[in-house]
Amino acid sequence: MSRPRIAIAGNLRWNAGFSETVANYVAAAPGVGCEIAVAAPVSRMDAEVPKHLPVVEDLGWATHLVVMFEARQFLSDEQRELVSSIPRARRVVIDFDGHYDPDAATEVGPGPVTAWRELYRELSDLVLLPKLGGRLPPGAAFFPCMGMPATVRRPPLHGDTDYDLQYIGSNWWRWDPLTEVVEAALAAEPALSRIRVCGRWWDGEVCVGHERASANEPGWLRERGVEVAPAVAFGRVVAEMGRSLVSPVLVRPLVAGTGLLTPRMFETLASGSVPVLPPAAEFMAELYGDGCEKLMLGKDPATTLGRIATNRRTYARVVAEIMERVRERYSYRRVLDDLLGFLGCRGDGR
Repeated sequence: MSRPRIAIAGNLRWNAGFSETVANYVAAAPGVGCEIAVAAPVSRMDAEVPKHLPVVEDLGWATHLVVMFEARQFLSDEQRELVSSIPRARRVVIDFDGHYDPDAATEVGPGPVTAWRELYRELSDLVLLPKLGGRLPPGAAFFPCMGMPATVRRPPLHGDTDYDLQYIGSNWWRWDPLTEVVEAALAAEPALSRIRVCGRWWDGEVCVGHERASANEPGWLRERGVEVAPAVAFGRVVAEMGRSLVSPVLVRPLVAGTGLLTPRMFETLASGSVPVLPPAAEFMAELYGDGCEKLMLGKDPATTLGRIATNRRTYARVVAEIMERVRERYSYRRVLDDLLGFLGCRGDGR
């Protein structure tokens, strides 16, 4: 077969981590002997995405199709018909949010888990899930989906960051864990007082239809001196994270309950910021290895954050070691090569 041409079907937006993952696939594609582009006929995207990602208007360009689902089902009936123009054996579904997993039936859908399963079975015989541990349903296989981006910098040893603590991402079941970290940062010795939060639904506004998932207390962050900034566009997330000494990895209930990987687990490492982990992220030891324990906030998060601020050299070494471990297994080149294996068209190597 000639060089594989892989079309991506997805719901892509300028401020979604999902789009950042696709951009990394595109960058890694030449190294594994394939081409990747977003398939416009079977995707939804905003006006910014085509400025940053290759887009094809004719699905006939593709030899293989990868259908990616995150929060919602985006395919119309007509688009579902178009998918069938690619042979079934050359299609896979990537399920970022674990909708196909019976253990993940507790979070906002939309639609019951049976509807997701029926949709996925219609589209492909194989569903790829980024689930670290536990059982997988029939027809599913582990695939990390995302990987380790290029490193922006090494972990900081000195006071050369714009922020002491920063979180980049939307408030989606993350209000309580975020406010707990903010309170701990302000109570730490020394205090981590230069704090920024970037993203949607942090200061009054909520996601219509999902008010419970995006609930927040207007003014709470600003009253504590926290800078509230807009969402960060894909392609800039890792660099913006690197402006902070500490970046918490906040895991929503679905992620904690099922052991799903998320882009932030990789991006925070690549930024050089110190990724601190709440108790709900204990399962990440399988990803980060032995150094994970040193990054756990534990029962006294204020003390932990103060220790990081005063022992930067120690934590820089811990994070650097984890960086190398994760990059060896989860470089985007290796992740993409694994995807080619699932599609039956593995490229030139890792």
